[in-house]
Amino acid sequence: MDMSKKPSFLRSKIASITGDFFLSILASVINTFARQIVVFPMLAARLTDADYGTVLTVIGLVNVLVALVGGTLNNIRLIRHSKYEEVGIQGDFLWLCTAGAVIGMVCCAVLSAVFRLSAATSAILGIYILINNFYQYATAYFRLNLDFKRNMIVNVVASVAYIAGCFLFATPQLWPMVFLLGEGAGLAYTALTTRFYKEGFSRTLLFRDTTKAYLELVFVNLISNLLMYADRMIIHPILGPESVSYYSTASFFGKSAGIVMTPIAGVLLGYFSQKNFTASKKLFSLVNGLSLACLVVFLGGCWLFAPWFTKLLYPTLYEQSAPYIFMANLGAVISIAGNMAQPMLLKGCSTKYLMAIQFIYGVVYLACSLLMLPIYGLSGFCVATIIANSVRLLLFYGLGLWKL
Repeated sequence: MDMSKKPSFLRSKIASITGDFFLSILASVINTFARQIVVFPMLAARLTDADYGTVLTVIGLVNVLVALVGGTLNNIRLIRHSKYEEVGIQGDFLWLCTAGAVIGMVCCAVLSAVFRLSAATSAILGIYILINNFYQYATAYFRLNLDFKRNMIVNVVASVAYIAGCFLFATPQLWPMVFLLGEGAGLAYTALTTRFYKEGFSRTLLFRDTTKAYLELVFVNLISNLLMYADRMIIHPILGPESVSYYSTASFFGKSAGIVMTPIAGVLLGYFSQKNFTASKKLFSLVNGLSLACLVVFLGGCWLFAPWFTKLLYPTLYEQSAPYIFMANLGAVISIAGNMAQPMLLKGCSTKYLMAIQFIYGVVYLACSLLMLPIYGLSGFCVATIIANSVRLLLFYGLGLWKL
């Protein structure tokens, strides 16, 4: 490259990446507004505390299933993209997505039996799982093409559908329709603007290696996704569904930030999936230093504004949730920092190290939670979350500085 043109090229590249970050944050803010500011508060207002806690638990477990199938396949599509380009073939991914979606629907039947959901609720929930799995996978095309403008538009489309669905279906029987309409609208837009459905259901010569990488990452994500919603799965049987409502309300401000920050990690993985990317300790330190600085500022915002927003959006749950707001949000913020560290580790480190870290994280989380929750209640659970997420974050940082 002509050296005289290098500063101009760098400025253009930085401007492009900055624009992508802005579009991704905007997309996530729109999505977060629809779900966290409209949908969940309306469900909380229309349902009893116990029913709302059950809805949170069920949708949390469903989100784990979807994240493991569609979400993990989305990341594998990015990680393995260059391999398929080198050989000049397409296939495998729709086959894996369909197989995973079928397994997800079987799991939905189990959930319906455990939580004694009505036939109508169960049927809608099963369709939601099927649609959402394909939607979560299909959005990989936006990141592969670095087309974050359309990624923002699809979030607008899904958010409008979410809000419309909430006004129509926020009832004890039909609440899954809210989520089905939102994700269904997103999938429809993705199908109109990408060619994901034209990949075909063929199995290629890379199928075995891709499936192995997929299953390894499923295991890595299994622990992290289960623990993302572990508050509901652990609190529900020990303290009851009402306590699920109180803890989820207390942590909503910080978890909303996680929803906003997650697409930033997606942008990073999109760029890391390109052929010319090389991971390094310097870049790892820079990215995570910036994310930590932003999260420290956000934590200050939690301390100042989270109680006010929580009381505004969840007036019926605020009094019971107020004592746990800061600790619950601190745990959420530390978790976000770990999620921001993960994309470069996925690209530059062996999956076995990430599996080991997630296993340690899971053991610490469960041990601390089961020890402290029965004795100290929700306060103990908040402390357990802070300890476990801190251990995970430090191990991620150590791995990046050791192996990159």
